[in-house]
Amino acid sequence: MNKNSQEFVDVLLKKLVKLNYIKPGDVPNIDLYMDQVTTFMDEHLSDIKRHEDDKILTKTMINNYTKNNLLPPPVKKKYSKEHIYIIIILICNHSRRYRIHVYKIKTIP
Repeated sequence: MNKNSQEFVDVLLKKLVKLNYIKPGDVPNIDLYMDQVTTFMDEHLSDIKRHEDDKILTKTMINNYTKNNLLPPPVKKKYSKEHIYIIIILICNHSRRYRIHVYKIKTIP
């Protein structure tokens, strides 16, 4: 990860610490495949669902975040801790409690 990406992750970590749902220590220390990422988010962020049958995170969402340069591409199809932190912030953007506009996220280096 380059210096700008690391600074971006550091800013996100500071925001993440303020959330009540997932603390940085809860994120696995190993890289995860996409299915594992979606399962992790479903288990830990179920409280922010608006409706019972809502999905917290889908493969399509992850792919769209990557296509729009909001999420760095996975390394050998695996997502690191830093990826997980970014995904958490992006998911919380959809929550009414933690609204962060995408254009503001894109302006962070």
